[in-house]
Amino acid sequence: MSRPPKIVPEEEPEEDEEELEDEDGFDMEDGVDMFEALGSLLATEDGETVATTLVSLKDATEKIAASIDMQNKILLKILSEMKNSKCACPPPAPAPQYIAAPA
Repeated sequence: MSRPPKIVPEEEPEEDEEELEDEDGFDMEDGVDMFEALGSLLATEDGETVATTLVSLKDATEKIAASIDMQNKILLKILSEMKNSKCACPPPAPAPQYIAAPA
């Protein structure tokens, strides 16, 4: 009778300092400022941030709203003038009267 092979547990490799680094190659002890990294992602090279973009969008929206309000006032004046003016057009023709055929 043969004996089953002896199972020897594999030794785990020791973790080097290189393995402790993040996938991107930066160690947390390198002094990377997370706020600075996030700020560089949310700002353009010109220094424009999300906040400045939102402010400019607010200003543009207010200008559009004022333009639409003025357009509505003009359209109301045009409509009221059309309603009050006398039309020189002939009146519509009366609907034809149909006579039933004799039975």
